[in-house]
Amino acid sequence: MPDIYKHGYDNFKKMSVLFVLQIILGILPVILLLIYIGFDLFQYPVIGYVFIAIILAGAITNITVAKRYNVLLSGFRGEKSLMKTVKKLGSEYMVFSNIPVRYKKNRSEIDLLIISPTYVLIIEVKNHSGYISGKHKDEKWIQRKVYKDGKTTETEMQNPLKQLRRQRDIIKSILQSNDLDQWIETVLYFSSNSVHLYLDLFDSDNVCSSEKELLEFLRTYKPPKKADPEKLEKIKQLFKEMCQN
Repeated sequence: MPDIYKHGYDNFKKMSVLFVLQIILGILPVILLLIYIGFDLFQYPVIGYVFIAIILAGAITNITVAKRYNVLLSGFRGEKSLMKTVKKLGSEYMVFSNIPVRYKKNRSEIDLLIISPTYVLIIEVKNHSGYISGKHKDEKWIQRKVYKDGKTTETEMQNPLKQLRRQRDIIKSILQSNDLDQWIETVLYFSSNSVHLYLDLFDSDNVCSSEKELLEFLRTYKPPKKADPEKLEKIKQLFKEMCQN
């Protein structure tokens, strides 16, 4: 198993807050109704309208909160699946999880960064299911889901390849600022077993949609330029320090 360094999962705190908020917003209408009836507030129409407005606002807010929670939960599950997969790599690999990176005004969070004896590689994981379609240069891709009752939904998602390219640029800038010029490869990984990809990509775009495919890529990938072992050790140390901050 590789050496694994985790910075932490900040979104887990957000998920906890959103989960509690959903519970509060869920019981709020019941509490307001009990107050309304218990104190005979139905005698005052204006107060009744205010209570109705508060209940409606709470319901709308709850829907928004639930959507955000589900997005974070899906991402959390995808990252857990990815971590389970990379743990099958050998001890010659070093893995950095959930690293916040920043260079000047540019910042992001890396799902996973892997340093092998020959390369440095960024993995972005998506736990989307359904049919994903898009092109290399598109700003957004389309996620289409078909349900058992025949209902079909389509939603847009940001092109994750653009996110990966931005992350790679930040990492390269950080390394260059430390006199560590190094080729950085990127991989987009769809972790759901029920995803179907219809993507028009460049040959240089690395996309995997199964654990077997990802592991095969990580074990056989050869960078365009052979990495300097001494430089890789310095890069490892740099990211270890970043994980501790």
